[in-house]
Amino acid sequence: MIAIVDYGMGNLASVKKALDHIGAASFITDDSKEISRASGIILPGVGAFAPAMANLANKGLDNTIINSCAEGKPLLGICLGMQLLMDGSEEGVTVKHGPLAMISGLGIIPGKVKKFPDKGLKIPQMGWNSLIDVKGSLLTEGDYVYFVHSYYCDPQRSSDVAARTDYGITYCSAIESGNVFATQFHPEKSGEAGLQILSKFARRVRS
Repeated sequence: MIAIVDYGMGNLASVKKALDHIGAASFITDDSKEISRASGIILPGVGAFAPAMANLANKGLDNTIINSCAEGKPLLGICLGMQLLMDGSEEGVTVKHGPLAMISGLGIIPGKVKKFPDKGLKIPQMGWNSLIDVKGSLLTEGDYVYFVHSYYCDPQRSSDVAARTDYGITYCSAIESGNVFATQFHPEKSGEAGLQILSKFARRVRS
């Protein structure tokens, strides 16, 4: 059974509907004990980094997610959920924090969330784009998937990068590190390619 984490900032219904469509058993919860008992975890997310981390902490879900990953439980972060896995983010940092400051994340994947540089492209990136340099087990080279984001992940370890995407720069659009998977794009909104990704994750949870 897959627990979809409810911390007040996710596409919960869309993710649940996609999992129902592929026949993967799942439930939506903000209860730490239920998440700990689940066989796998999906951490979705839409919105800003700082309030998302605050919501996770206020519900006591941050340590639950960290501990579950450390125990080897499969986890899939989606969009903001991918960014929350990093050490921290530039989003929400002001001048008073200093040039090297960042808002702390879950610290499961070493690295930082950065804002897209001004390359004359519309920010946020909103729409369909391709995956390149794919090496993760959930993904397929050239998959055309749906994005909505203004910030991107910059993992410290190149080995954690499962795919990249071009949008003004070439950035990490998916992560795979042992039992931890993450996509900057939304599989639940990415048609057949997204459903295949969710199916592969569900099989990993059952294995």
